[in-house]
Amino acid sequence: MIKELRVDDRLIHGQIALTWPKALGVNRIIVANDAANDDKTQQMSLKMAVPTNVKVLIRSLEGTISFFEKPKAQAADLMIIVNSIVDAKKLVDNLPNLIERINIANVGRFDGVPTSEKISIGSSILLNTNENKALKHLLEDSEIDTVHQIIPDNSVRKVKELIKKG
Repeated sequence: MIKELRVDDRLIHGQIALTWPKALGVNRIIVANDAANDDKTQQMSLKMAVPTNVKVLIRSLEGTISFFEKPKAQAADLMIIVNSIVDAKKLVDNLPNLIERINIANVGRFDGVPTSEKISIGSSILLNTNENKALKHLLEDSEIDTVHQIIPDNSVRKVKELIKKG
């Protein structure tokens, strides 16, 4: 079961490596990212960022979807990290019954689109046109709880409520 599908433009970093596995009760993280899957240096960096008791798999989006065709993979409690809402939407479309929660934490800070051209939601969500469209579809098409929570100690905020407050 995918305890959390997290959208975080930095993929794995200190908050992910040290707090989320413990809070979610998982010891496996899948980074679903085509660029990281193709970059051996980035793979080494991502794997070095986590404690030794947490296993990290780095897969392409399609490789992540294929991974869950195995019943053993479906039964394992884990966390998936993507760096865009567009990628999260693709996983939700293909793995809808396996995802317990979507956490849109940090997105849009490093995509090269000027901040002035983005929609800001919450404390760290900056949406370009494609991300905004994907988020709208995600919220319309999915019944999965979609929240904004940077670290486990932060309060959980529903993304739909953040949009309403706009």
